[in-house]
Amino acid sequence: MYKDSQFDVLVIGTTCIDLVFSHMPNWPMPGDQFGVKKFAAHCGAVFNVAATASRLGLRVGLLTILGNDFLSRFILEEIDKVGISRDFVIVQDEPLRAISTCLAYDGDRAIVSYEDIADATLVYLLDALSSEKPTSKQIREKVVALLNTSQFAATYISAQASIGPLLDLLAERQTTIFMDPGGEINNLRDSRLPAVLQRAHVIMPNQREAMYLTNIEEPEGAARKLNEWVNDVIVTVGERGTVACHQGQMIHCPAYPIAEVVDTTGAGDAFCGGFMYGWVKGYTFHDALRCGNICGSLSTTALTGTAAIPTAKQLEIYLQQEPG
Repeated sequence: MYKDSQFDVLVIGTTCIDLVFSHMPNWPMPGDQFGVKKFAAHCGAVFNVAATASRLGLRVGLLTILGNDFLSRFILEEIDKVGISRDFVIVQDEPLRAISTCLAYDGDRAIVSYEDIADATLVYLLDALSSEKPTSKQIREKVVALLNTSQFAATYISAQASIGPLLDLLAERQTTIFMDPGGEINNLRDSRLPAVLQRAHVIMPNQREAMYLTNIEEPEGAARKLNEWVNDVIVTVGERGTVACHQGQMIHCPAYPIAEVVDTTGAGDAFCGGFMYGWVKGYTFHDALRCGNICGSLSTTALTGTAAIPTAKQLEIYLQQEPG
């Protein structure tokens, strides 16, 4: 826990446990049963963003809501291990399990997830901002007090169509808002989501998410369309790197070359953490993209989203090696 309330980044969203199975002999078919050569268990969802930024030396707060179950306790332990501040973590006296099983095969993956309460953090926060129930008032009072006594240069939010009240709470703070719209189809198709994204300073969808938001399949076209909503748009395009529209200018930034893709789980989150590192450090927009691409690419070389994230010193060496 930090001795003062100065943060580089506040990350807001739900955390989970990722169980990753890799090196499968083939894609499973109905009735199949086989063992795999590689397995890892670690925290996922917005934890990946926070842990990437923390690994790079940023001072990170994580606003998330956990329960009294063993999965939540594991997440709390990992938050401490990677140096993320616990100041904004709210623990409820009830189970709030969130878990994803990731099957990595041939450079791609499939994910099966379960949550006791879907998007629990946002559900509780939004309820706290509108309800007079005693538990809701307690959460609201804690969050407001923390926001009033803390400063953070950047805020990352896993964007949902319903987060307007939370954005109202952040509007008075001098913070740059980064949003990732997430991959849930119903959220991407929600008619309220464009208005939410327009309140961000930077949005960072992947190509599939950008297509759903704009009905434009080609990433450059989707980025230009989204640039009508938001000043800065970054579309991640996997092994091609990123396509960005920065103040009306199109920028292509190639992925950092790696020898083998092991697991793509959390690569987009690692990109977000790396890009925000570059932004906080005052790099040019293009060099911040390079920071994100390096972190995103390296994250695919090991199981889970953060096992292969570089330190700031290592990242600076990669930046010098990589062609601009």
